[in-house]
Amino acid sequence: MGNGPEEPGARGRRVMAEFTSLPLRTADGRPLVHKYRRRTGEAAGLLLLFPGNLYGVDGPLLFYPSAFLGERGWDTLALTYGFQSAMGSADGDAVSAALREAESAVAAALAQGPYPRLGLIGKSLGASVVAHLCATIAQLSRARAAYLTPMLGTPLFDGLLSQTQQAAFLAIGSADAFYDQDALRSLQEGRSLQVSVVDGADHSLIVPGDLPASLCALERVCSQVVEFLDSPS
Repeated sequence: MGNGPEEPGARGRRVMAEFTSLPLRTADGRPLVHKYRRRTGEAAGLLLLFPGNLYGVDGPLLFYPSAFLGERGWDTLALTYGFQSAMGSADGDAVSAALREAESAVAAALAQGPYPRLGLIGKSLGASVVAHLCATIAQLSRARAAYLTPMLGTPLFDGLLSQTQQAAFLAIGSADAFYDQDALRSLQEGRSLQVSVVDGADHSLIVPGDLPASLCALERVCSQVVEFLDSPS
């Protein structure tokens, strides 16, 4: 899709950003919408982003980490699930299809490597997708994973996360309907897990009625995600 502007890479080097199409398909055979941004030369890493049901890849919790890791020389792949592009709902069949689509997308992106570092970010439903990928794809064994506002206390998240061993960061708001202190404590007892709880924030990490606090929460969590994923393994 043509070259983009030059951006500052990690440690001051310059990299050229370029959007590239991968041959991805939805579970029912349609072209799968995605944004794969690749750097010329050696990349600092590969970042894989998976949205929520109603929270797309351009939502700020996904956009800003992608943009700033991109500035540091990472390639980035952001996925839109087939059921989203078809304006469908996230029922059981749609989620199963999204998991298969994510597996295929990861395989296609990894084939563009090798990459020295791997990072994954999932928002809500996407957090469960990331946990599934980390539990099932051997090539992701050394990846770092960020789980944003996951569905705590559900088999679709807790059961999958318990099967993973990758370095993990989790952020959630205390006013999120999925915030579950007992479930979070149980996850922390079972594995190493960095946790950031944003007081008063909802499922989008917005503090209702308080714009400054909401922007502070966004800045805090995005900064934590970038530094966590860009940390030396």
